[in-house]
Amino acid sequence: MAHQKLHELIVAGKWNQLDALLGAMSNTEFRRAEHFVRTSVLPQLDNDHFWAALLHLVHFRRQAFLTGVLAVNHLVADATLQFDSPSARTFADYLLTEHPSSVQKVVNMVLPLLKDEGQVLSLFQIFRIESNEERIVPLLKVDSPLAYYFLFNALRHIPDNKPLVLDCCRYILRRADDYAYNMVAILQAYFGLHELRGQFSLRIEPYELSQLDRDPQVFYHLLNGKRPQL
Repeated sequence: MAHQKLHELIVAGKWNQLDALLGAMSNTEFRRAEHFVRTSVLPQLDNDHFWAALLHLVHFRRQAFLTGVLAVNHLVADATLQFDSPSARTFADYLLTEHPSSVQKVVNMVLPLLKDEGQVLSLFQIFRIESNEERIVPLLKVDSPLAYYFLFNALRHIPDNKPLVLDCCRYILRRADDYAYNMVAILQAYFGLHELRGQFSLRIEPYELSQLDRDPQVFYHLLNGKRPQL
């Protein structure tokens, strides 16, 4: 009955009644409620209602409900995710103002779920992660082709960046998978990193390097170990 009531109150946006219901729960009941909301209620909400509900839940008890942002995956899957909606911006502004230490946690949770370049740019914009230097850390934590592409672009726009690129390469190499080796091979060739030891199977031709700045598909082909379709 409590789960049904939770669902009804969140869908209807009756926040005062929701607070009263959650506040009256025992610790065990609250943990069950948190799990139910995260796995069964938030994944059913449209974009605007999702961010509005998440804002209220995080405001009520941030430590319990912050991971609810992972439910954004259903909006990614059906291509209805909008970071530039008023409710999403209100959620981001609340964290930036009241709980800035939680911003990086949210970005780290959401970034691996995103599927296109526009979504990544919008995520960075609403959380005001504007400089290339600021974007390096969250991007390094994700091993998707999309994150690697944004990492490459961030690095190439940072001046005097050779020590930083080397540090990134060493971090990526610890993953020891095909994407990691190909990413490091791209960075090694593009930035002329003769300091890196080791041989990589991916060989990049000079004409391919010249295309990396202009065509994202060249990067993705190389990352997958394929010759670019120029």
